[in-house]
Amino acid sequence: MINREYGSDFHYISSQIYREDKNTCFFEKEVQFYFSGRVALKVVLLDSIAYRSLNKLYVPSYYCHEVYDYIKDLNIVIEFYECNPLKNKLPADIEDKIDHGIIVVNYFGLGSPSLTGYKNLITIEDLTHNLELIEESNADYVFGSLRKILPMPVGGFVKTKNTLSQLTKSDFAEEVTLEKLTGMVLKKKYLEGTFKEKEVFRDLLMNAETSFENSQTFTSLPLLLENYFFELEIAKIIDIKKKNSNLAKENLIAHSSFSLLSNSLNTEFSLILKFESVEQRDELKNYLISKQIYPMVLWPNQIYQDDMILEKTILFIHIDFRYSSEDILHITNNINHFYNNA
Repeated sequence: MINREYGSDFHYISSQIYREDKNTCFFEKEVQFYFSGRVALKVVLLDSIAYRSLNKLYVPSYYCHEVYDYIKDLNIVIEFYECNPLKNKLPADIEDKIDHGIIVVNYFGLGSPSLTGYKNLITIEDLTHNLELIEESNADYVFGSLRKILPMPVGGFVKTKNTLSQLTKSDFAEEVTLEKLTGMVLKKKYLEGTFKEKEVFRDLLMNAETSFENSQTFTSLPLLLENYFFELEIAKIIDIKKKNSNLAKENLIAHSSFSLLSNSLNTEFSLILKFESVEQRDELKNYLISKQIYPMVLWPNQIYQDDMILEKTILFIHIDFRYSSEDILHITNNINHFYNNA
């Protein structure tokens, strides 16, 4: 790559992460695929309404609230319970009723609240940030987005013992997919130095993102992606990220300005730093951007006080499979340099 940039959206990734063994597949046959994670969740809820008479859904307060906007037209009561990566357990007042359901989230690969003890509740687990746990989960439904971990323009999944309804395709969903895929290809060319108009691929990626809320995306996985998706070596993608996570944590020098949110299994989907104030966070964020390292600030518009504080003081730094050991050292050395010279 000539234009060295780190972070932001995936560019188009080619053969180095394709499966060599065509007889194995990361996902079991009972997993079904959809346009997005929010579509996958809506399919789960419609199934629960139809076959288990779901009428009340407990949802975590700290979450991507755009997902809740996508399901608000369903005829169910949505009730928030306070939960976030720092207070990651379920409250005692959740009613274990057969017509009630609950969503739990594996926050950023750090872990999920325990569902042990519920016998009647419809349990739904979001494993967007830790796909490795799909087969281990004991939830009635497991769902998530595919494009946070994998170089996919769109995509979502559901695993359940139930046979879910197949959704039809739509031209709109295919067009959104093509728009985002085009942005990914142009970003690849930009990084290689053969395409100079950065704002062109940025506009394509951002415009496609706004279409995820459109009801016409309520479809199965677009035809455009089926061959590409099933050729990806997902286990390898995950393994590289885990090795990068371990290296990043080994090389990062502790500093009083931040704490590191992590676990011993290296399943964090990024390097996650927690600050005491938004000012401290943004100082590092702006410095990294000046070095062409683009961190993530996730999940705006939280509604509970503790969640709003977390929203403003947490920073996510990409360390995924796109990056070599040298890249990871470059990223963490820049963080170390910032605090050594502060």
